[in-house]
Amino acid sequence: MTVTVHRRADAVTMPWRNGGGVTHEIVRHSIGDDFGWRLSLAEVAVDGPFSSFDGHDRIIVLLSGPGMNLHLVDTGETVELRPPLGWYRFAGSTRIEATLPDGPTTDLNLMWRRDQFDATVRRFAAPFDLAPQRGATLVAFAVDGAPVLDSGVVLAPGDAAECPDILHIDGAGTVLVFSLVPR
Repeated sequence: MTVTVHRRADAVTMPWRNGGGVTHEIVRHSIGDDFGWRLSLAEVAVDGPFSSFDGHDRIIVLLSGPGMNLHLVDTGETVELRPPLGWYRFAGSTRIEATLPDGPTTDLNLMWRRDQFDATVRRFAAPFDLAPQRGATLVAFAVDGAPVLDSGVVLAPGDAAECPDILHIDGAGTVLVFSLVPR
């Protein structure tokens, strides 16, 4: 079993497509000029639109801050992300206007090419064991605490680990596990 650890400290910081903020890319798997999937942290300091990612799907998870409201422009629906770890899955082309009713937030985003993968997210408290669906890759993201991998490597909050096999986590802490299944 080969586990790849991605440290938050090594994340690549870049502006959002729409110029409204910055994201910290923790891991990126490229396919040509695009990404097959990527996991990133976004600092959201002001109200504004989400960047469009045609052909991709997204899961956004509120990591810190008092909350974020996602206003879906085309349907008029509003989705409220609230602590702890409120999340929402949507098409990357969905027109969304985000508002921060009570101040800045930090969120975690998994984005993937819809024609290449499908993805889910689950929340766990360490310790735990999890086997991926056949052919899937598991990506464990440390929210808090000090989860420990089989190899003895400790994940700090904001670190991620990719695992193509059974994921075994010891220690303590909250872990979000994304499952990426090839199509």
